Amino acid sequence: MMLGMTLMMMRQLKLFLLTILFFSAVSCSIAGSWAFERIDDYLVSYFNEYADFSVEQQSQIAKFSKDYQNWLAKNELPKVKALLLQLKKINHENSGELTLQLYDYARDLYTKTGHFFEIPFVKFSKTLSKKQIIEIEKHLVSTQNDWDSEIAGGQKEYSDVLLERYIAGFKRIKMKLTDSQIKTVVARASAMDDLRLQWSLHRREWTAHLLVLLSERSDPLYEMALISHLKQISSLGDSEFQSKLKTNREITIDTISNIFEEASESQLDSFRERLDVFIASIDRILAAR
Repeated sequence: MMLGMTLMMMRQLKLFLLTILFFSAVSCSIAGSWAFERIDDYLVSYFNEYADFSVEQQSQIAKFSKDYQNWLAKNELPKVKALLLQLKKINHENSGELTLQLYDYARDLYTKTGHFFEIPFVKFSKTLSKKQIIEIEKHLVSTQNDWDSEIAGGQKEYSDVLLERYIAGFKRIKMKLTDSQIKTVVARASAMDDLRLQWSLHRREWTAHLLVLLSERSDPLYEMALISHLKQISSLGDSEFQSKLKTNREITIDTISNIFEEASESQLDSFRERLDVFIASIDRILAAR
């Protein structure tokens, strides 16, 4: 379901960390294979939180969830493996280039995932009842309110929140940041704009328009209007907002590159060992298909 996948991915403010999480889904050779094979079950469970769907609708959800899993395995896992093999060559000189490759892949995967779910979501949306649309609205409003409350109630500076994410993200790839690397993160994070509240406002507006469209399913131009709206998710806000997002992305890429530039040989060795685990897991998944 395009809506569910889009909103899940919108919560990931940094595409690099999204990619790390994706790699972590296959984080060990045995458990990783098992986790990947359950992606479709996870998606089905996630989508069913939105409303009380009929048996036929649940069958549709199960189908495009399985199709997405198969698409990932066939089209993306070989690319992930190739990228991981490249990342094993990372050193102080090429960290910028390889970090950018990783970021570009994450962004490309985000875009292609959105495209994958567009048509299935449009078709599925035509089966929704008024009652189900109301249920979806309640779920989205509740989720949005929880997210806003989390931001508003946070006692930490945005730079501290980002630092925690960096530490946790690199911990997933077996790299414990040094004091020097932490200082690098803090300095760069302090230069980033906290766009969470603006992003939340734009998301509310986008969601409100989506719900209006869902109630106009009989309109002859419905499919075209819905697909156009779904594509807008990657370009929310005005030019100033988009410019700040771009600057934040550039700072993020530069920060990650600098962390690898400062990395010790022991840190890089631990990172490469982690990559070997990811690669072994991917090999196991592909061999089972």
